Amino acid sequence: MGKFKDKIEKSSDSVLNMLANENPFDVLYSARNSGKWKVCYDAQGNISKMSWSDSFKTMLGYADDAEFAEVMSHWTEYVLPEDRGRLLKHIGKVDKCQEHEAVFHVEFRMWRRDKVTRWFHIAVSKLKDRDSYPWQALGIITDVTEQKRLELQRQMYKVLAQEFLTTYIIDAVNHKLRVVRNEGKAENANAELAAFDGGSYEEFIEKLCDKHIVPEDRARIKRDVAIDSLMDKTQSGKLYQINFMLVDECGKRCYYQGTYSRILDENGNVAFFYGCRDVSEIVEKEKKKQEEIQERRRQLAEAYETQEAQLEEIRVLNDELEIAKDAANAANKAKTAFLFNMSHDIRTPMNAIIGFTNLIEKNIDDKEQVRDYLKKIQASNEFLLSLINNVLEMARIESGKATIDESYGNAREIYQAICAVFEAQMKEKKLTFNHTIDVEHEDLLVDFTKFREIMLNLISNAYKYTPEGGSVSMDIREIPSHEEGYALYQVTIADTGIGMPEDFLPHLYEAFSREKTTTQSGIMGTGLGMLIVKELVDLLGGTIKVTSKLGAGTTFVVTFPFRITEKIMIHTGKKENAVRDYTKFQGLRILLAEDNELNAEIAVAILTEKGFVVDYAEDGVEAVDKVEHSKPGDYDLILMDIQMPRMNGYEATRTIRKLKEPYKSGIPVIAMTANAFDEDKHRAVLAGMNDHVAKPFEVDKLYDTIEMVLLDPNRYVHNDALEAFREKYQKLGCLCGFFVYRAGFDEQIIYADSDTAAIFGCATTVEFMQFVGGSFKTMVHVEDVFAVQQAIEEQQSKSQDNMDYIDYDIVRKDGAIRHVADVGYKVFNGTEYVYYVYIADVTELDMD
Repeated sequence: MGKFKDKIEKSSDSVLNMLANENPFDVLYSARNSGKWKVCYDAQGNISKMSWSDSFKTMLGYADDAEFAEVMSHWTEYVLPEDRGRLLKHIGKVDKCQEHEAVFHVEFRMWRRDKVTRWFHIAVSKLKDRDSYPWQALGIITDVTEQKRLELQRQMYKVLAQEFLTTYIIDAVNHKLRVVRNEGKAENANAELAAFDGGSYEEFIEKLCDKHIVPEDRARIKRDVAIDSLMDKTQSGKLYQINFMLVDECGKRCYYQGTYSRILDENGNVAFFYGCRDVSEIVEKEKKKQEEIQERRRQLAEAYETQEAQLEEIRVLNDELEIAKDAANAANKAKTAFLFNMSHDIRTPMNAIIGFTNLIEKNIDDKEQVRDYLKKIQASNEFLLSLINNVLEMARIESGKATIDESYGNAREIYQAICAVFEAQMKEKKLTFNHTIDVEHEDLLVDFTKFREIMLNLISNAYKYTPEGGSVSMDIREIPSHEEGYALYQVTIADTGIGMPEDFLPHLYEAFSREKTTTQSGIMGTGLGMLIVKELVDLLGGTIKVTSKLGAGTTFVVTFPFRITEKIMIHTGKKENAVRDYTKFQGLRILLAEDNELNAEIAVAILTEKGFVVDYAEDGVEAVDKVEHSKPGDYDLILMDIQMPRMNGYEATRTIRKLKEPYKSGIPVIAMTANAFDEDKHRAVLAGMNDHVAKPFEVDKLYDTIEMVLLDPNRYVHNDALEAFREKYQKLGCLCGFFVYRAGFDEQIIYADSDTAAIFGCATTVEFMQFVGGSFKTMVHVEDVFAVQQAIEEQQSKSQDNMDYIDYDIVRKDGAIRHVADVGYKVFNGTEYVYYVYIADVTELDMD
């Protein structure tokens, strides 16, 4: 724009006042930190004049008109490099636009005169035949930095809000209420809360009490949750909890518990974060327990002839009540401690990220300093992600959804992979890293993800807590096993680090337990790692023991029972530091389905850098529409997010697979989603996807997955018989489970869900695997084994992949014989061929 410098002039307010009255800019212009500008074009579409308001100039930190005119002649150079390309593309659209009153919006970051980076939002309207010019572009520029910061804070609120069904924030200064989450079970109260979003807190409480709170609780609620009362009750960081009863839309009384915590809002003013949860089930269970106790007392009075026997039994019952009371109090304290620790551990990396970001703005010209700050920001990002992943893992374990997903693994290869992770780190810290392996059975069925997580946690702790010059050792050996078909591995991990006092060891596996806090030791940790290790070791059927002495190091001894199998040749993929040929990606066309604009922008930038041509769909409906209207060669691959509005990724993939034209229905689909658990990967396969990449994704792993899928694009479930089977029998009221087993001769089961375990009368998947011996053959009643094998062989002779309906008897763990039906599909999972099978207990249907 330098050649237009002589055409840039300062406009008077009278020329630009009209802009504030033009839709859609009236709302934008009324905001603080906004400025106006105008660009005039000649008949050839070239810029002939540019003008701006004083507020525009002031907002960017300039006072002198001449200096600002010089800046405006090449103003895009003041835009951050990572945003510049997108902005120039936007400007090109505006310049070329020939539509009267067309409106454009764009957000970007720009340096002010004081070298501080700010976020700006530009809204532009293209107008025709105005003020003797063929075309004009009139716009508003608004500083939206604060809005961006508030958006980050809202995301943090959402993380904390997951503990509660209903959450809102109360402005203690203006007495206003702002809703964060509104998913309570009482829909009438939800509607009441939604209507008061942004309104008076006192009016909301008054109306809520009068309409929905039971009469006997109203006066207490109004008194105890008043602003002044909350200020007193939440002093010194204390949480305040209040119990009350609410009447739902059906007239049913429900028990609720509300929690208040004092916080500071975005303006530094005192506010309250409120969370509410339904405790009706807890209260009802307690009532039922009390009724059972009363019944037991009555029975005791009748059963025992002497008063002494009655008194003794009453004492026992009282002791049980005291224990139950202590357990309830402990659970309540645990939740409170969890909230406090989460708040602290989230703020610690967030403070670092915000602080170093501000330092970058002040030292933007010092590249070495900025590079150092960016490394520290990345370390805080990784810690925050680790914390969130650990919390999700614990929630998953505690909910009982964690399952074992076994696959083939060679012990020495697993051992070498784990060593490779730490070799460089140990050397850099000047630690001696000794590791040995001595096993007889190397070929195993292992839940590699969970085993690796256990090992990485233990070795990572040894690395972190061992000072420079110390040593860390890992010894893996096979010890005698008393269970046929299983190898018992003993893993010993020892270090010469700072150690732990013996009185702390009983608390080692408690949530957020750390012998020294992050602040005291200078070592960042979530306090959840050892709890997760203990839970995963238990899930895998192993044991863990620890010995430690303060100042003398720590030793962990872990045992694992692994199923023995034969050697399998597998595709290992590219090594971590392998040289990749990206030229093969040049010109390949990808459809990216992603509802989050920021995630989409990152993915597009990464893919286009390697030569891909990327088309973008905002949700599943738009993705299906683009594929449905595509021509041959339009798309070589689809990257599909899962959780999207209107239509999720699973539904979108199933819809695409049903399209008539093979060039549309056969496009490879890769799930690219934050849903990263084992069952999520299996659900992706069942939906017809070719593979799965977890977010946040590793760039090289994404490229390797794309390359592998493109080499074999037909590797997916080609029909929806499995899903149709599940829907049919669930509608009939049958318990329906899902499991995966290897297509080899031994037919070993490598995954089963909790419903499959329940069909066989087992409480957990681990119990199920032990009961059936880990093989599909042993699931079938002995009298039906031959018939089932014959039916499978006949079907395989007709189709290499599809397995039709098969029914047979099973024997549950409790000895009961049940009749089941199943349907399956053979799929290559990237390692070997496996059968994906749905199984339903149809015993009751047979009786009908």
